[in-house]
Amino acid sequence: MKRALLILLLLFIPFTLIMAKVNFNGAYESSFTFIRDNQEYKWQLASPWHRLELRFYADPIPNTEFFLKTYADSWRTTADSDRKEAFYLDEGHIKYRWGDSDYIESFLFVRETRFWLGDPLLNLVNNDYDKWDDKKVSGLTYEMNGFLPGFWSKFFITKMVDSDIDNAGIRVYEKLLKNNVHIGSTITYKKWQGSKNYYNSVYAGDLWVGIIKKVLNLTGEAGISRTPTLITDKNDVLACKIEVKGDRPLQALLNKNIGSLSYRLGYRDIGNDFRAYLSKDYDNDRKFDQIGYDLNVQYLFPIKAITLKYYRDYYKRHYENYQVNDNQLEAYIEFIKGFRWKNYYQIYHELNTDRIQITQLDGSVIEVNFVDNTWQHYLTQLEMENSIAYVKLQFKIKNIYTEYLKYLYGTEYSINITQKLKSINRLIIIDEGNRARKTFFSQIQYRYGENTDFYLGYGEESDSNDDLVNDDNFVEGDNNIVHKAHLYVKVGF
Repeated sequence: MKRALLILLLLFIPFTLIMAKVNFNGAYESSFTFIRDNQEYKWQLASPWHRLELRFYADPIPNTEFFLKTYADSWRTTADSDRKEAFYLDEGHIKYRWGDSDYIESFLFVRETRFWLGDPLLNLVNNDYDKWDDKKVSGLTYEMNGFLPGFWSKFFITKMVDSDIDNAGIRVYEKLLKNNVHIGSTITYKKWQGSKNYYNSVYAGDLWVGIIKKVLNLTGEAGISRTPTLITDKNDVLACKIEVKGDRPLQALLNKNIGSLSYRLGYRDIGNDFRAYLSKDYDNDRKFDQIGYDLNVQYLFPIKAITLKYYRDYYKRHYENYQVNDNQLEAYIEFIKGFRWKNYYQIYHELNTDRIQITQLDGSVIEVNFVDNTWQHYLTQLEMENSIAYVKLQFKIKNIYTEYLKYLYGTEYSINITQKLKSINRLIIIDEGNRARKTFFSQIQYRYGENTDFYLGYGEESDSNDDLVNDDNFVEGDNNIVHKAHLYVKVGF
């Protein structure tokens, strides 16, 4: 499939040059990183990088679109050491669309991720799954909307580039009874090289019902999977989820401003052997073998900008004495002039009632639960934002009432010095009792127009870029401040 798609795209280029105006743009990027050696305190240049990217757009005939992106860069891995190409194909597609509200749309694509199907609860296909990040996927999608009242469908078939892995999926969806009832069906399929039994397939159906003025809804989805190479003595391959969701139902019924109450109550029963290998939930994230429920309630006070949120997630295993109970309570207040204050408390309890024997120093033997952990965390956060600056202050107590107690302090502020010049600064300090760790990141951003950027930074950006003290990349790690300077330049044309 890879060779056929490449040939098709290459043949399409001269056709577009003759038949249509070709829009061309691109960008040159370069970055340099300097790291200080903590032993000798010397600065060293690490991983200089250059990249040239070219993008071509064309619409050679009505209802069609052509896109191709290529690049050349200075980065090489061991696997790339023998490659001779000057430019690499990054991604590309040929698109055909006919119609507006009622339409047919199809993509023939190379190295793009077009896996979305949109089943409501089980989430059987993830377009953002990590396995697709390297864009080594090529294939065909076909989507149709309308033509029959309330009807929508989508189909894709793909192949992993440089491998013998095939993926396919189809979904059909129908709206009935004046849009008060929706029914759908989803099928996914993944095939590996080797025996004819090296595959995974999933068949699912779903139903949505609008109960009260379309603000109280019921959704259900059930599926069954087949994976011949997964051999167990249980054969528990069924999965189902049910959800009741209300968006201000009391207001709609009483027609009074009593505040905004919204809620969602969900139930799930995922079999021990249920697998869906186009979804990270039932592959790497291992969200199978669960039976439980989750509740999400939100109340917005009338007139005042105060919001209370409560979240609970409880589940247990089918064949193990293991359960998880996660409770979270949050209060959110908005003040005048862009100030916002959030308080958050979480109690996470993990229990496995299987008993194990432990021999103590005096020779006696006691029995304890295999797992019995309670983790409690408290966070308070103050934010301020206007056209000139953004400020965030955080304080978090993590692992309360345990020997792993941590106090975390985080601050972030950015200043729009001019319309083109901006400063970003982040600091995290962690007090772990017997030691303290910190990380700092500062960056100056200069943006000249829409496609030209100049960044000069200091510190490790990835340690604090995921909401400061909630960034487990640094909080749960063992690293300390990194002395690193980074220069990045991008020029678009």
